[in-house]
Amino acid sequence: MAGIEKGEQAFRTITEVAELLDVPAHVLRFWEGKFPQLRPLKRAGGRRHYRPEDMALLRGIRALLQEDGYQLKGVQKVLKDQGIAFVRARGAGTQLDVLPPRTIDPEVLALGAAARGPVHPLSPLTPGEAASPATAPTPLVDPANQVRLHAALEKLERAEAILAAAAAFQRRAL
Repeated sequence: MAGIEKGEQAFRTITEVAELLDVPAHVLRFWEGKFPQLRPLKRAGGRRHYRPEDMALLRGIRALLQEDGYQLKGVQKVLKDQGIAFVRARGAGTQLDVLPPRTIDPEVLALGAAARGPVHPLSPLTPGEAASPATAPTPLVDPANQVRLHAALEKLERAEAILAAAAAFQRRAL
C-alpha cells in the first residue's frame, strides 16, 4: 500500500482492505451480500469505508472460510449461533472459551429438568418446565470443538449426497 500507513483504528477503503486481507475487492462486495452483519459505511458515490469492527469481522470470516474450511452457509450458521464476537475473535487468532452471551427464550430453548437428565439444548420445553440455570445441561463438547464438529458434519452430509448421486447415476447406466 503506497502512501501514509494508517493506524489500527482508521477507516479503510475497499482497495486497502483487499490488499490487507489478500482478498479481491469483488469478493468483499460478495461477502457483504452474504453476511448482513457486515455493513461498511458508504460515502458519496457509493464508496465503501470499512471501520475497525468491520475489519475484525472480515478477518474472522476469511479465517473461517480459508483456514478452517467452512462453506458460506457454515460461516452464516456460526455467525447466527456463536455471534459476531466469536467470529471477530477467530479473526484475531484467539478462541473464546465462553460463547458470547445470548438471550435465551425459554419457550424455544430447552434447559431440561434435573429429573430427566441431560436434554439436547434445542429440544422444545415441555409445559410447566421452568427455565433456570439449575436445570441447564452441561455442554458435552467445548464451544470451539462444537464449531469444528458442525463443520465436519456438514462436510460428511455433502459427501453422503455426492455418493448417493453417484450411486444413482451408476444404477441408471447399467
